[in-house]
Amino acid sequence: MKLDWRATVLLLGTVSAREISELEKLYREGTTPDTKNIDGVQVPTLSQALPSGREINRAGWTADCTTATAGHTCDQAFDANNSTYWESDSSETSQNITIDLGTQDYAVSGLTVVPRQDMNASLIEQHQVFLSTDNVTWNLVAYGTWWPDQSQKISAFQPQKAQYVRLSGPAPSGIAIEDLKIYEGDFIPPNPSLGAWGPTIDFPLVPVSGAVDANSGEVVAWSAWGYNIFTGGKGGKTQTATWNSGAQSVTPRTVSNTYHDMFCSGISMDEDARIVVTGGADADQTSIYNTTVRDWFEGGLMNEARGYQASSTLSDGRIFVLGGSFSGGVGGKNGEVYDRNTNDWSKLPNAKASAMLTQDQRAYRQDNHGWLFAWTNGTVFQAGPSKQMNWYGTSGSGSTTPAGDRTGDADAMCGNAVMFDQGQILTFGGSPNYENSEATNNAAIITLDTDAQSAYVLSNAGGGMNYKRTFHISVPLPDGSVFVHGGQVVGLPFNESQPQMTPELFIPDSENENGGTWVKQQRNSIVRVYHSIALLLQDGTVFTGGGGLCGNCSANHFDGEIYTPAYLLNADGSLKDRPVIQNVTGGQTKPGGTVEITTDGPVDTQASIIRYGSTTHTVNTDQRRIGVQLTQTETNKYTFSIPAEPGIAQPGYYMLFVLRDGTPSHSVNVKVAST
Repeated sequence: MKLDWRATVLLLGTVSAREISELEKLYREGTTPDTKNIDGVQVPTLSQALPSGREINRAGWTADCTTATAGHTCDQAFDANNSTYWESDSSETSQNITIDLGTQDYAVSGLTVVPRQDMNASLIEQHQVFLSTDNVTWNLVAYGTWWPDQSQKISAFQPQKAQYVRLSGPAPSGIAIEDLKIYEGDFIPPNPSLGAWGPTIDFPLVPVSGAVDANSGEVVAWSAWGYNIFTGGKGGKTQTATWNSGAQSVTPRTVSNTYHDMFCSGISMDEDARIVVTGGADADQTSIYNTTVRDWFEGGLMNEARGYQASSTLSDGRIFVLGGSFSGGVGGKNGEVYDRNTNDWSKLPNAKASAMLTQDQRAYRQDNHGWLFAWTNGTVFQAGPSKQMNWYGTSGSGSTTPAGDRTGDADAMCGNAVMFDQGQILTFGGSPNYENSEATNNAAIITLDTDAQSAYVLSNAGGGMNYKRTFHISVPLPDGSVFVHGGQVVGLPFNESQPQMTPELFIPDSENENGGTWVKQQRNSIVRVYHSIALLLQDGTVFTGGGGLCGNCSANHFDGEIYTPAYLLNADGSLKDRPVIQNVTGGQTKPGGTVEITTDGPVDTQASIIRYGSTTHTVNTDQRRIGVQLTQTETNKYTFSIPAEPGIAQPGYYMLFVLRDGTPSHSVNVKVAST
């Protein structure tokens, strides 16, 4: 790991308070150096991980571009001369440069761009990257928005065979590129039966946290007060960005009106799909993203200052938080609840955080990232990461009831837990300590009874994962399987050694003595370890992204990528025809309510409702899948019932998917109200 600038200052000797202040200002605004020499010029790099593989030799390249000013031709973008650059003029509102690599033998995995190192130069922000084998048919492999500065820009994507690479974007005032490099990786042969990767979405920040806006389908992502680094103290603001897949746009925004640095927070969606973000670097703050008006608002202050706490929406609509000693002092982070109607927090002193502590070697880690699942009668089940499981009550002053050990497993810090069907929780991976200890491939299925009294544990679920993982990410899918990706063998924050690049699916099977099987999926080329996220999208694909946010650790990933599961793909890689939900009646209902749907044709009798996800640091307590049985009432018309017991389907918005021969529809919204 590179030295932090503060350590460098100490090594250089005494400096003035003014110099330290200036360095701090630069560092906080993300403009300090990590730099490297690129063609003779020291260029800020933002400590990004380069595309997979090797830099392609630029000898023999040719180029074409939309426009060029006198003396600054297309080929000067890659001539390895620090005194030259390609500069477009301002005659076109959109500019592009196309590189001919000279052969189709390359599996292109990404590119890097160094803008002209002149503060007056025009910068590339919005952009698209295309590949082609023939200069006629083009495939979009990456797009998004880069941070507007002179730092090196990177787009990394799944390696694809190509001879031509095109970078384009709206640039009415022109573009100036000083250096452009293209990389080739190890070719990963497409296999639609294992799913497919791409495109990449480039963000102007490291997406460490994120949620899906239930109204628009957009992904709202954020980092910390800085777009590439977090601070150890209060930041008072957060860098956010919103990705709209339909418009292929990524829009940045600095949120300062809530006075809240939302790094290392808890996140829950309330029943109106508002994203409630608690604690973190500003450890007692609450911020609320209202998805109806798409704006942030200040919420009530928590009673306990917290960071890395867990959070869950209760059966009555309140929000419960527990743990969180990463910020605001160590220990005593007992439960409290948020009432969205009064915007107030109330203590639950008998919902004891001490019951869910792990034996982590660092005390401030022991109550981090609890696996919380709201359940019936206002209860919450804590499945981990401690080996000890617990039931928490949230009425009166709260309560704590031991639920036994998660058999076959030890403490599993930074493991994952997903409710993949009604009352069934899959737990997998993690390590005894938050960092510096080896991960496991352990997996278990925990079955909850509806009376919130017991929890039955099936150890060795599926025989265990194919790979040991910690810092991994996961989502439940409409067909009932669970998608798992990323992580590493030994948990090392801000370090990308021993990453797991092959995702896998857990496929439940009640007839199997191990409860199901683990099946490897299509290998990926972008590392996703510490500070990465995954979210199920409305179209049944999966967004994965992030990693890093560490200043100068060479592990920052300013991007996300789409995984398309095999259930959406034909054998040739084309998209399957999908069933269509044409109409929904009763889409806003209470527990026990009936929902009527009309489809474009016959569908499978099993459907899914999946609660919208919000995630950070391996935790997504919002997502849960509930399988529902469809009853046909007439041609192409069906009904199903929301579970009658409040809390089995938490209040909030769900994605309803119907399936035809296992292929899911695009989802439509169903809202479950609190009683």
